[in-house]
This record gives sequence, C-alpha cells and structure tokens, in this order.
Amino acid sequence: MRLRHVAQSSLVRIHRRYPWTRHITTTTLLLAAFWLFLIHSKERTLSRSHIQSCDWKQWEEWHSDATPHRSVFIADPQLVDPHTYPGRPWPLSSLTEYYTDLYMRRHFKLINEVLDPDSIVFMGDLLDGGREWSTQKAKALNSKQREVLINLLILDRDRREGQRLLGDGTTDLNRFVPGENGRWNKWKQGQWDIEYDRFARIFLDEKQLYPNANRTFEPTWELPESPVSIMNGARNITWREYATGGTKSRVVKMNLPGNHDIGIGSGVQVTVRDRFETRFGEANSVYVLGNHTFVSLDTPSLSAYDEYVPDVGEVSEERRTQYSHIWTPTNDFLNGLDKSGPKAVADELEMMFPGSHPRKLWPHDAIEHKDDRGIGEKLKPAAGQLMKRGDDQWQLVSSPTPKKPTGPQLPVVLLSHVPLYRNPDVDCGKLRERGRSIPLAAGYQYQNVLTPSLTKIIAKKVSTAGDIAHIFSGDDHDYCDVTHRFNVGRYDVDTKKERAVMQTVREVTIKSFSWAMGVRKPGFLLVSMWNPVDEKGKHIGECMSGMDSGCKTIQTELCLLPDQLSVFISYAQFLGLTTLVLLVRAVVIGIRNLPDTADEDENELHVDLNAVREKMGLPRYTPRGKPGGRTGSISPRKPSPKRDEKFGGRGRASSTSTGSANASSTSNQHLSVQRSYNARTRTVSPAAAGSLTPNHSGYVLPNLHEANGRINGGAGLIEKAGYYPAMRWRDPDEDEESDEESHMGSQYGDFDSQAKGGKLGKRRPKSRARRALDEFVMSVVLVAIPAALWYGFLIRNG
Repeated sequence: MRLRHVAQSSLVRIHRRYPWTRHITTTTLLLAAFWLFLIHSKERTLSRSHIQSCDWKQWEEWHSDATPHRSVFIADPQLVDPHTYPGRPWPLSSLTEYYTDLYMRRHFKLINEVLDPDSIVFMGDLLDGGREWSTQKAKALNSKQREVLINLLILDRDRREGQRLLGDGTTDLNRFVPGENGRWNKWKQGQWDIEYDRFARIFLDEKQLYPNANRTFEPTWELPESPVSIMNGARNITWREYATGGTKSRVVKMNLPGNHDIGIGSGVQVTVRDRFETRFGEANSVYVLGNHTFVSLDTPSLSAYDEYVPDVGEVSEERRTQYSHIWTPTNDFLNGLDKSGPKAVADELEMMFPGSHPRKLWPHDAIEHKDDRGIGEKLKPAAGQLMKRGDDQWQLVSSPTPKKPTGPQLPVVLLSHVPLYRNPDVDCGKLRERGRSIPLAAGYQYQNVLTPSLTKIIAKKVSTAGDIAHIFSGDDHDYCDVTHRFNVGRYDVDTKKERAVMQTVREVTIKSFSWAMGVRKPGFLLVSMWNPVDEKGKHIGECMSGMDSGCKTIQTELCLLPDQLSVFISYAQFLGLTTLVLLVRAVVIGIRNLPDTADEDENELHVDLNAVREKMGLPRYTPRGKPGGRTGSISPRKPSPKRDEKFGGRGRASSTSTGSANASSTSNQHLSVQRSYNARTRTVSPAAAGSLTPNHSGYVLPNLHEANGRINGGAGLIEKAGYYPAMRWRDPDEDEESDEESHMGSQYGDFDSQAKGGKLGKRRPKSRARRALDEFVMSVVLVAIPAALWYGFLIRNG
C-alpha cells in the first residue's frame, strides 16, 4: 500500500509539472507500441525474411559434396531521374527517387549479407535517362598544344580537336544529338555524373558489397622492374603490389549496356556509348565465371543492323550501311569469338592447372613505321564474316563461314539486354506478373525483342565459343522463361564443312530490381553453376542430365522482393484506423462533461489548503468577561462587504484572516497561528486598540484611517504607525513565482486588473468541443512522435 501511495503521489507531481503527461493513457500507449512494431516489421523483418527464403540450400539440387559458384543477376535498376516521371510534381518526384534508392540499397546489402554470392552480374539499364544527358565536349587547344599533337600523329592538321569523323569526312561521332526534339537539353553531363555517383553508392560501395566484413588492404608480394625497362632507362626498383584480405572478393560485372543507357538501333550515339564504356567497362566482353564462358553482347548497338522501324518495316541495305559504325564493333566481336572465347578459357585453366595452357608471347622485333595517315580508312568497318569489301561499297554476306575450334571450350552463357525473338504467343510461365508473354512492339528508343534474323546470327556466332548452355536477358521488367531451338551448326573435321546441329537453349528474362518499373513485386535471379573440369576443360565426375543429353551445369531460382506499394498502403490503412480510434476516444471524453484536468487540480489544491488551515488552527485564550462566547475565544465572522470589495478593486480596509472565513462551528473555536507570507516578509504595526470587537469581522488589521479618525478626532496616524494596504496570504508553493507582488489582488476575482502579470481569477471552463479537440490533438502527437522518430531512425540506417 505504501509503494502504491508513493507511486500515485509521484504520478500526481509529474502530472502537475508536465501537464501533457495526463494524456498518456492505455489507448495511446497501445497504439504507439503497435506503430513501432508495424514499422520495424515492414522496414526490417519483411525484407530480411524475403531474402532468407531464397537461401541457396533450399532450392539447389547438386550433389552433397558440390561446391558451386553462386551468382546473383540484377536487371533494370534504372535509377529514377527527371526522365522517369517527367510530369510528376515536387515533392512527389523527389520522394520517389529517395524511396527507390533506399529500396535497392537496403535489399542489395541484404543480398550480400545473407546470401553471400560469389559474383554479381548486372543486365543493363543501369540509369533511366543515361542516353538523354548530353556528353561533355573537348576543350579547345592552343596553337602550341595542337602542334605537339600533330607532330605525334595524334591529331590531323585539318581537323579540330575532339572530332572523330567517319569516312565521309562530315559525320562527327563525338557530336551529341539531343533526343525527343531537345526535350532534355537542360540536363548535361553533370546530371549523368550525379546518377553515376548514386549508382556507386547503392551497388559499389564497400559497405554495400561487404557488409559486416573487416576488409584490410595489405602488401602481398613484390614485383621487380622488368630488365628490358631498366635497359631502356627505367629505375631499378621493386614494386610492391597490394591485395585486399579479410573476406572473399566478389566479381561484379556491370558492363552490359541497355537501351536506357546508350539507346537502341539507329538511336545509339557513339559518344554516349563511349561514356558508358569509360565508367562501366567494354560493352562486348568474354570472361569465365564458375567454369562457364560468359559472352556479354551489346545487342542494343547490334540492333542497328536489323531492327523494327516504325512505319517503315524491314531495314534496307542502304540503311544498314548508313549505321554500320554503330553495329560494326559488336559484329567484329562476334566474328572473333572463336578465338577470344577459347583464349579466355585457356587463361582460366592455366590459373587452375599451371603449365597446362602457357601463354604465347609476342616477339619483340623492331619494325619500320609508315605514316600513311589513313585515319578515315581505319574508321571504316573491317571485312568480316557478315561483310565483304566490294569495289565501291560494303556488301553483306548472308551467313558466316564455319570455323574450327582453336582451343579449349566451356559451356557458354549468353548475356543480352534485349530478349531474343520468340513467337508472340509463347507463354512465359506462371511466375510472370503481367500477362502471359512479351508483346512484340517497338518505338522511340525501345524494342521488346530482337528480330528473327538477328537472333539466328547471334546464336550461330556465339556457339563458336562453345555450346550455349543458357541465355539471360532483361529489358522487359518482368519474368519470362522460354525455350529456344537453334541450328547452331558445327564444323566437321572429316568433310571440312558445316553440319546442321539443332540445340535447345533456355532463356530467362529477369525481373526488374526496382519497384518503380511497373511491377509490384521486384526481384532478382539466383544462378548456381557447378561444372568440375580437368585441365582440358572437359567435365569430370558424375553428370546430371540436362538438355540435349548434356550435363546440367546451371540451376536458377527467382527471388522476389517485398511489395513496396503494399507497405505504403498498410501504413495508410493503420493511420486511418489510429485516427479513427483517437477521434472516437476524444469525442467520448468531450461528451462526458468531465471537468478540465487543470480545474480539477486547482479545486483539489484549494480543498487541501483549507483542510490544512483548519487542522493547524489553535485555541486563543481571552480573559473572562470578554465577548466571544463561553470558551473565551473570539469567533471570526464574515465581514460585511465594503465598497471596495463590492467592485472588486484594491481596498485599504483590512487584511484577510489567516483562518478560514467559512469554517464550521468546530473551526470557529480555533485560530490559525501560521504566519502569512506577508507577515514573514514585512514588518507591520500592531492593530489599534479596540479593533477586535464582537461585531468585527475576525482577526484582521484595522483600517487605520477610520481608527485614527475615531481616536484622534479624524487626524491620521500615518506619521505615527505607518501605512497598511489590504493584503492576503498566498502559499508561494502554488506557483513557481514567489514574488509577493505577484500574489496581491488575486483575492478580488476576475476584476482585479492591477494584479501583477495581468493574471485573472478562475479560468472559464472549456466547452465540450474544445475539450474533445484538445484531447484528440494531444493523443495524436503522443502517438506520432515515437513512431516518426523510430521510422526516421530505420530509414536513416538503411
């Protein structure tokens, strides 16, 4: 009981010191607690549970002793920028950009933390408006600088710096042409740099790639200077090479371009493509991951060879020749895959089996240099499998000549941003979110699938690097799983001719990683590769059956991310419920007609003070025969109101008694002996004789003007006894302000205009509507503040 009493007393003191705590009730506490739980579950638990549900061991079907290479494929992050939603007003546009970045940054970090992949491959469309932002022009050179570059055969005397002309001598490949009739002219190179920095913070930051890892940068080995370099004048020093330790290093491939990065077909600008390759890597590349040969193909540029042209139809030969500078680099890359593919495999096998595939060194022989200045001729497309040089122009060849393999081969994985051609009625599978198939459509800077002829050429050319085991693509933003059947052709050593070989290949189009790309549930693809090989690149061990009686070396799994729109909707729904509950509660409190909490405290305080005063009253002895009753004590009685008191002004008639004016018969026999605050702080003269009479109003100081008038015939005693203003005592503990003047006059009610600070008497009670409104506002604030602080902390920290 004592503990409960102490707790209640402490709570009362807290309520008096902090009035807003009176609004903390069970309802507000429950609502605030549920908001904290809801925010944590949506911002932390939901994301982690989605990533954990995609754990490798839950879907991989390799042998128990297998150690597969695990890779994550991410498609179409397309960082939101002014190009994404051009009609969206501020601040909605800024909020969309912030929350999409936050969404991708949070889940990419969780992927590396929970799934711990060995490699990460991006499937293009890294930036949404990358193709629309103009490139930076070269600075003008002075005469001396130009002369130096001309002497070094870097610059032609008849050309300006920064120019890269085609063979016709008029088309400058470094000139940027704004798209959509100059709609995006105000965004320059600076906008592209800002978006690249955002991309780096989301996907390339060390804390994002290696969360919770203590990585160190330490010297690993020493490398002496080459003797040839020393003979040529280099310093004889030893270079120290560093390596990063503490955890495994992830391979990150982000060089595959998309149509939002560089455009597509004839809309590709060479200067934009060069900018992309400068930051993200070569658009066409071949490398080895998990004992598979990855062929990253720039299909947006290759589409200039054969594309869907609105209102035109098929591409003419003249148009192909016109845009040959766009598709020629990719064509040359395809023509050399029969050599570059096996070379990449041989280099990888040499690392695994030293001495199995030694590298061939180039001879260091001096040759005589001839400056034929054929710069324009060098920029023309070189003769290859798909082109041959005629008398006056380049002529197309319908099909390439089959080639004999030149080295070891591994299963090939083809990466293309644009999906390969398929019939429009081909079903994409049950995991697709929108529709059944990818529609065949094309428009400004987009084309849903490649053309049939270009698809056949790609399949045949890529197969020269090895058997195509799988194809991955993006661009569509939704999932699609289809199977192709190609005639890849094979070189017959006996007949020395090509023989028809039909091959079945599976293609998976990966979902977008961003929730702002038209899909409610974004996702990414998990790819597990297990292909143990010998020093010649041949598969060893037990073989799992795959397509075309081959070994199954790749397994995939789609991992879905949370629906961010449903998270916002759940917040809005519970916000409406919270508002409704608090509003009903406030209305109920208002119509119950309860007194205001502040008024209750004042009334309780007033009653307590009167009770204390009565209990502290002591009897006063008077001689027998004096008026005042049989007990000899003088009973204080209520005085008749004087003129000053009737009008509420400051009178000079009397001072209030220290006892209660409305005491009962029992209390009339006592007199308070507690000294008033005024008595403790001021020196006053005693009352005049005869001031305490049976007809007097109690123990008050006399009005000296009247007393002096009766005693001295109207003469004042100011010069004898001093001046006595009308005062009352007030407990200084009732208010923080203890100045005496601040307590004067409040006993006269609301009409005491001379009170210090202009304080009035008792407050006017609030109306029911006002009481309900105040209760609703305070309840909303008490629930909203902790929820907002918790939400801000979570999104601030990812």
